[in-house]
Amino acid sequence: MMEPQIPLIVSRIIAAPCSRIFAAFADPSALARWFKPNRDTPVEILTYEFRIGGTYRLAWLLPDGRRPVVRGTFEEIERDQAIRMTWVWEAPDPLAGVPMRVTFHFEQSGGATEVKIVHEGIPNDMACTVHQEGWESTLDVLTDVLIEGPAT
Repeated sequence: MMEPQIPLIVSRIIAAPCSRIFAAFADPSALARWFKPNRDTPVEILTYEFRIGGTYRLAWLLPDGRRPVVRGTFEEIERDQAIRMTWVWEAPDPLAGVPMRVTFHFEQSGGATEVKIVHEGIPNDMACTVHQEGWESTLDVLTDVLIEGPAT
């Protein structure tokens, strides 16, 4: 019998209200400013239907020429509280077709918000490390963008 996988959890306190962080997810043009591992890696929004049952498909152009693509469906959207979506890498990614799920939780305290990312279904330690580094650096970019000004 296979042991249940332990989800990856990444958390960050960002000096912005929940509404501003949620808005950075809701609008594709805002998302394109920060949903990437660093400022120099462009993200292409191929599809982005931000509604329950809506789909998304995103591609990043990495410095080494690779173009990883992820797709999924929004399963839950609770304004200023949570976003849950499926997460599936496309070929030729080594994790292509592996069903995963990502949930973003937002909890405001004063003028700051804790953003907690729960990534479930990661199949091995190496992939977990890569995803952890990716989410940490993505939150760095989000923090930088929000400090510059509104993400909407």
